Amino acid sequence: MMQPEITSYRHPATGTVSYLVVDPATFLCAIVDPVLDFDPVTEEIDTRFVDAIIADIRAKDLGPTWILETGLHTGHLSAAGHLKYETGASVCIGAGVVESLKRLAPQFGETMVDLDGWDFDKLAQDGDTFPMGGLEITPIALTGRLPGAVAYRMADMVFTGDLVLAPAEGSGRCDIPGADAGKAWDDARKILALPPETRILPGVSATAACESTVADAKASNIQLNDTIDQLDFIALRTAADAFLPDPDLAAAALRVAIRAGRPPSPPESGPRFPSVDLSKL
Repeated sequence: MMQPEITSYRHPATGTVSYLVVDPATFLCAIVDPVLDFDPVTEEIDTRFVDAIIADIRAKDLGPTWILETGLHTGHLSAAGHLKYETGASVCIGAGVVESLKRLAPQFGETMVDLDGWDFDKLAQDGDTFPMGGLEITPIALTGRLPGAVAYRMADMVFTGDLVLAPAEGSGRCDIPGADAGKAWDDARKILALPPETRILPGVSATAACESTVADAKASNIQLNDTIDQLDFIALRTAADAFLPDPDLAAAALRVAIRAGRPPSPPESGPRFPSVDLSKL
């Protein structure tokens, strides 16, 4: 099986890791979880981080095909809209996002969001493989996040978003809107049931080096190794979340996410990102 070529880009302000995935046979490519630069105080948005990925795509003369979103993000603002505009790539997210859109768009007062998901180009069904050149991409639906969350399996690797992280970091936080620690544990066990040599490429990392394997995670992930059951995981995750800072990007990130990665235009007056009571989510 031909393996894709992977380049990772860690966003320093959020710890999000974006990936450029290239099919070496056709030079078609996908971008996983692209990020906008965002200042929550001034509400200013910048595209320098994602523009560096676009520059690499153009320098290598690649054919952008897919923008693979692992979910409706709460930890960073998606750059899918900008990336689509600049490259023509299609935006993909899990099919369950329709349930989230119908729930979130009214809460955010977003009347222009298509509640059937037509703002996205592909709504990926669990296990419904689709192509990119000579590669196949298989979505794995995740239930421990807002509906629409998916991992993407490709060749010998799986992109896990903020679910399964590096062994020293455990898993993604479960105190964010839509998260459920018990279901996240179930999701993680699906990932860890893949062959032991499967490479895990997480979407969040505290350090530059974050890749591991299923075997690594089962042996030494601090929250998901094989000695930890679901109740233990819930206790560990709840205790860890209690010490984390509030997810201050969540409201702005979700507003952009339900718009398929397109930020709202600056208004003539008032905030660009009006506050939202996330407790209702």
